[in-house]
Amino acid sequence: MRIFLGFLIALSLIGALDSYRSAPAFFLLALLGGACWVLASRVGVLERRLRELEERSGPAWRPEDVQDGAAQETAGGGLAEADGNFAFSEEVPPEPPPSKRRADAGREGLGRVRSAGVRSHPGEDSRVEKPEGRAESLAARARAAVSTVWGWFTGGNPVVKVGLVVLFFGVSFLLKYAADHSLLPVELRMAGAGLLGVAMLALGWRLRRGRPVYALLVQGGGVGVLYLTIFAAARYVGMLPPLAALVLMTAVVVFSGILAVAQDAMALALFGAVGGFLAPLLISTGQGSHVHLFAYYALLNMGVLGIALRRAWRPLNLLGFACTFGIGAFWGANYYTPAHFATTEPFLILFFVMYGVVSMLFAGARRESPRLDSALVFGLPLAAFGLQAGLVRDTELGGAFSCLVLAAWYIATLVVLRGMAQRREDGQGAGLRLLSEAHLALAVIFVSMAVPMALDGTWTASTWALEGAGMIWLGLRQRRLITRVFGVLLQLGAAGAFWMSLGHAAALDNGQLLAGLFLGAGGLVSGWCWWAFSEARLRQEKYLAQAAALWGAVWWYGVLFFRFGFDDEPVLLATLTVSIGVWYLLQRKTSWPVPGRLVQATPFLMIPVTLEWNRHPGADNGWLAWPMALIVLFAALRRLEAGWSEKAAGLAHSACGVLAAILAGREVHWLVKHYLGSGTWAGAATAVTGVLVLLAFCAAPLEWPLRRHRAAYVRAGAVPAIFLVLWWLAASSNQGDPRPLPYVPVLNPLDLAQALVVAALAFWARSAHRLGVTGRVFAGGGDTVLLALGGFVWINVALGRAVHFLAGVHHSFYALFRSEVMQASCSVLWSVTALAAMLAGRRRGSRRAWLAGAGLLGAVVVKLFLIDLEGSGTVARIVSFLGVGLLMLVMGYFCPLPPKEDS
Repeated sequence: MRIFLGFLIALSLIGALDSYRSAPAFFLLALLGGACWVLASRVGVLERRLRELEERSGPAWRPEDVQDGAAQETAGGGLAEADGNFAFSEEVPPEPPPSKRRADAGREGLGRVRSAGVRSHPGEDSRVEKPEGRAESLAARARAAVSTVWGWFTGGNPVVKVGLVVLFFGVSFLLKYAADHSLLPVELRMAGAGLLGVAMLALGWRLRRGRPVYALLVQGGGVGVLYLTIFAAARYVGMLPPLAALVLMTAVVVFSGILAVAQDAMALALFGAVGGFLAPLLISTGQGSHVHLFAYYALLNMGVLGIALRRAWRPLNLLGFACTFGIGAFWGANYYTPAHFATTEPFLILFFVMYGVVSMLFAGARRESPRLDSALVFGLPLAAFGLQAGLVRDTELGGAFSCLVLAAWYIATLVVLRGMAQRREDGQGAGLRLLSEAHLALAVIFVSMAVPMALDGTWTASTWALEGAGMIWLGLRQRRLITRVFGVLLQLGAAGAFWMSLGHAAALDNGQLLAGLFLGAGGLVSGWCWWAFSEARLRQEKYLAQAAALWGAVWWYGVLFFRFGFDDEPVLLATLTVSIGVWYLLQRKTSWPVPGRLVQATPFLMIPVTLEWNRHPGADNGWLAWPMALIVLFAALRRLEAGWSEKAAGLAHSACGVLAAILAGREVHWLVKHYLGSGTWAGAATAVTGVLVLLAFCAAPLEWPLRRHRAAYVRAGAVPAIFLVLWWLAASSNQGDPRPLPYVPVLNPLDLAQALVVAALAFWARSAHRLGVTGRVFAGGGDTVLLALGGFVWINVALGRAVHFLAGVHHSFYALFRSEVMQASCSVLWSVTALAAMLAGRRRGSRRAWLAGAGLLGAVVVKLFLIDLEGSGTVARIVSFLGVGLLMLVMGYFCPLPPKEDS
């Protein structure tokens, strides 16, 4: 079985490399082979362990012991059958008591266990020891096979066995000698050989009770003589036509099967079946009809099926399966043409159904422990589909429909098996339940294989993703690791199929979008399964719930952004809004935390959508999409945040605050610029919008969400605050033309907006310090320093614009610096500012404010002598010196140095 699976995996990989279009199907076929290899190995190990436990515990004598080679000699003759070898004892001892038979059977089983390399000491773990290498394993199997053959000749009654072999040769030589020398008429020679075979059968049947082992050997010899006689009469003598010879051999096979069932002798059935399956090959002339061949094999397989109804003889089942499909594959490789399809397909279906029923009968056989014929359960679909693929290789979608039919068969038998298992008593249906699980897996596999054969990569990805999630769910429900592994591999295969479907496309089509969403849904469902069935997962699967959920979320949102990008913003917003609704419903119905985290992440995902500067948020129905998205988002946050941690809820609301600020600023900027056509008004309006947003974040009386999450929104205010600082610096170099209104110093849009920005930034800094959002950045009166410094810079910027508009000086740093009017105005303005600071420090007792004013006054004095003194003959310089001097006198009188604050 493993050799067959190895060839299948190798051929599948070769086919995947050879055919790009069918690569997913071939890869899945290779995956199927690997899964069957693992399952067959596990089933084999379990069966060996169960047999070992039964043998160690000394089971009572059962009829099955004769089949398995563990029966003792009976009173009429010493019958011992071990691994298909019969032994005969001339002296018949009295029948031992049941306890003695159990002890002997236990010792015999223990010897076989030890010879197979199994720990059998009490207290040890009775598991098959692993071979040190593959070569040693193969060598051990070869030695075991040689030992079995040698044991057949040397064990039991070797005289009878050797005598039978010699008899076969003697009959063959007699027939040949008689034919060469024409001693007797050919009819008489053939009749005599046939009568010899019949006589041996009659003799064996007569001795079946007194000397059963001897009787079975004689009957086997009689069957062999009949085969040889019919073969010689048809092939060498020409007495029988091939069809008549085939009919006679069929009769021999049927008769030997009846004898085997009647005497519970599996070896006799095997002997007859081998001759029956080889008979067409022995008498074939190469000119016969394949219909006759397959009809003959159908009759033989009916016999195998009939025996399976009465006896669970696994070697006979495997022999029939191997001969039928092996010879069929040989014929197909050499003689099949599409013209033979109508006469070949029915036989393939018939053989598949027959051995499918045989596997069901074997699983349903009454025994202490459930067993599956893994070689037949998994080898049958592989062999049948391999032959079917050859039959329909020239038919469009033939492989896909074949996979669907196979999946339908396994689903139908799944229902039948579960019904049969429920009717069994006391756990007798365990084998049927185990087989039903295998049929479910095979049905999923063939459905998965049908998709890439019939549809493109997008449908393959969609189907495999959902099937993978279903397999993970089933594997966790049934606690089967191999099912979960197969589900994970299916999802990875779905991702590969999706990737191959992309090609060099720059965007996704609708089918690829749907496939990507199915990949995301499959990952999320898988994550939920690992979370919901946490008691069924292994320790190594601890983090798979989070990993699968992350995998699903990345696929879900990734395909949405890749499909719509920034070219169709309203549709992207609509899909994100629908996603919020889905996550909300999932979070309300379950306690799974992932939907809530996806709701928390949604505002972060919406922020990049707002950064598309080629259009404003309200364009292309955005005026409807954005309000709807925000309403749904805030509604979901309000209903779900009760179960979140304070940190998680704060992060979500901070992202919402950033999102709202960006949307408001962008939309106001576009509206003002569109209707007024002035960059000055648009910039000022944007800045005022940012100011209002900061004020709302810091002091708006709205209970929810602003008051409840004040710290989160003040933290979010850092983004508009940074934007306002950058805008303020950029606007300082703008002349601030207020057209269509006339220019008025200070009372113009740009000066007023900059003043509001300074005040708003100071207010935000104070709120942030109070709530502990910014740490110690604004500690020690940092907000006051920010307000004072910003206000001083602002009055100088406003002064520069006034000089530009009123004195006609060009609005540039160099021109204003060289302007005498600007220098004189700065000197007076700085002196007035210093006077105000010193007065405030005096009245409030703040030495810091007074010293700041004094420092500014010192800067004015330095400026007078370094800059203003150059133009001492001008009116502006005279005014600056006189004005500063008078102000210093006033300050010296009204603003003496206040005492220290700590004195």
